[in-house]
Amino acid sequence: MVTVLQRIQQIQQIRQSVEQRLPPRLHGFLVSAALIGLCALGYHLRRPSISLQPGLYAEDGSIFLQQAIDQGAGSLVQLYAGYSHLLQRITALTAVNLLSPYDYPRFFLLVAWVAYLLPLVSVEALIGVGVFSRVMRVAYIPYVYYPYAGETYLNLPNAYIFFPLGFILIAYGVVAQQGRGRPEVLGHPALKGLLLLYGLVAAFTGPFMAIYTIPLLIFHGLRSRRLPIRPLWLSLPVLLSSLQIYVSQLQTDYPLSTAQALGELFTRPALLLDWFTVHLIAPLLGGYKPWWYLRGLPDPLQLLAVLLVLALVVLAVRVVTGRMGQPALLYLAIFSTLVLSFSSLLVATRRGVDLKLVVIEDAGGRFFFWNTVLFLSVLLMAFVLLVREQRTRNSSTARALAIWLVLTLVFYHNNFVIRPVFEVTPQGQIRALVYEEQLSLQCGRAQPLPIQIYGGPTWNFQLGERQRQRLCAEAT
Repeated sequence: MVTVLQRIQQIQQIRQSVEQRLPPRLHGFLVSAALIGLCALGYHLRRPSISLQPGLYAEDGSIFLQQAIDQGAGSLVQLYAGYSHLLQRITALTAVNLLSPYDYPRFFLLVAWVAYLLPLVSVEALIGVGVFSRVMRVAYIPYVYYPYAGETYLNLPNAYIFFPLGFILIAYGVVAQQGRGRPEVLGHPALKGLLLLYGLVAAFTGPFMAIYTIPLLIFHGLRSRRLPIRPLWLSLPVLLSSLQIYVSQLQTDYPLSTAQALGELFTRPALLLDWFTVHLIAPLLGGYKPWWYLRGLPDPLQLLAVLLVLALVVLAVRVVTGRMGQPALLYLAIFSTLVLSFSSLLVATRRGVDLKLVVIEDAGGRFFFWNTVLFLSVLLMAFVLLVREQRTRNSSTARALAIWLVLTLVFYHNNFVIRPVFEVTPQGQIRALVYEEQLSLQCGRAQPLPIQIYGGPTWNFQLGERQRQRLCAEAT
């Protein structure tokens, strides 16, 4: 124990010496860069083969690439599943016009990595200018190691989960600054222009920015008793983001109305309990493993386990908000997160999905990423805040959070689905389809062959003539 304390003291002395030698801004930049690099390394190590052997994924080809090839710039205004997916469409349009088909997977992977790292860069920038406390860095742990990663890990279709998050965090930071009466810290014209561009792309990439920032500006407007039109780089993207909600929810016909869907759900309370447990509670305990145990319990015991976890979350929220200057912003984020989670269930029901399918693992996992990361962050922050103070270190809440943390580590499940595409040969053998090998068969034919990139008959695309010419020119 003494040796450990001596090592900690030595590290602190080294850190203090480095801080004294380096200018504060340079030191802050190096710390931020190191933390972001460490997060990127941790995320990469969850499944190194995805980055070392990049491939296209599901909608990458059958939707984004194919429409970019067939429609050109017109693909930017197309909708898929009710959303515009602007980031993905810009990526696909750039690829088909500027890159070789061999480079599509690497370019898509690069954009997915950028989308993933942007929120970390945003938080570090806000910490650097004093908007966020350094305790926010605790949230990097669940952001990197969130358990339900099978569907969302480093693929372009689901980059719309990560990409808007940076802008959402900046929006919350700006509102927090204005609520404290402090001057705007993001005042440089070039920075405002960059943030406006970021916000516009995020607004038309998916519904998440609208779900979080529209309530934020309403809250800010009610508190300040005026229309929150400044700064314009924030209010304009938020206003336009409402179009995603309008088009995807209010202009889409579903077999069931909202009232019918609610009636369908409320008549099946056991199913609602299972849905809540597998998607909102089990991830807070490490992932799928707790669900494997909880689903075998009688409903009263399962409900009791859910209530215990919820009680712990409430305690953690109280700890964190007790140390926040504006706790209303955390409550607002929690409200938006729960709206997002329950709306995913409601929309699935309106679409006529068999309700038994909404309680299976990873069903719509991308919509519960926000709930998982937010509540895990709150739980971890509360634990850190309690244990670093002598007077609260041995409190009952700190002990409960310590037990939770141990259980979560024990039950943590790093889930991934297999992404290689397989086919059955005429001889009855199963073999993997290799993207590069499929490209090599494109030249010397009158018509392009379908390129299969994911399991199932619909996940393929065909190169256009321009793309084939570029491909074959490189092959010769």
